[in-house]
Amino acid sequence: MKTKILSLLLVTALLCCFVTSCKNGNDDTPQGMKKIGSEANTYSLYVPTTWEEKSSTGFTSAACPDKSNISLQVLSVRGVFSNGNEGYVIMTNTGTYEDINKYFEKEYYPYLESTFAEIELDTEETNTTTQKFGDSTYTAKYVYNIKVDNVDYRIMQILSAHDSSIYIFTYTATKENFKTHQAEVELIVNNFKF
Repeated sequence: MKTKILSLLLVTALLCCFVTSCKNGNDDTPQGMKKIGSEANTYSLYVPTTWEEKSSTGFTSAACPDKSNISLQVLSVRGVFSNGNEGYVIMTNTGTYEDINKYFEKEYYPYLESTFAEIELDTEETNTTTQKFGDSTYTAKYVYNIKVDNVDYRIMQILSAHDSSIYIFTYTATKENFKTHQAEVELIVNNFKF
């Protein structure tokens, strides 16, 4: 009887070790980060463990203690289609754009200009050709400054066309706090997965 109980305890202990090791082996969360957003999301977004998730309908977001924040919005479009050697086109309900930069220039930025009275695109920080985001090659980074209620904000957005959606990753901070979190934001961007 003692042998059976001892064997059962040993098997249980081994099973616990096996389950625990499998869980850790399959968890691809980067060290010092946590995954945010719904399990139903088709992407994985990780933020530093010191940031607090603030997700709401239509957005996955998180903020750090000084209220600097990131968010990810996914916009459904009619499609992102290959255009042979030319690259790709994005079709929305309001237009067709030959790349993500044309979408930003013709549709997205005019919307921002109509929303914010004081907005200025930082052309030196904007990168329209080589920005990495997940495994998408159809990406661009835009940096601009806005003023809201006499507070100056700096915003960095990465727009990425993937499948039938446009992913808009946004980092927002006051001008004085913007550089404080750049390394963390770069880590968030580099660990994003579709």
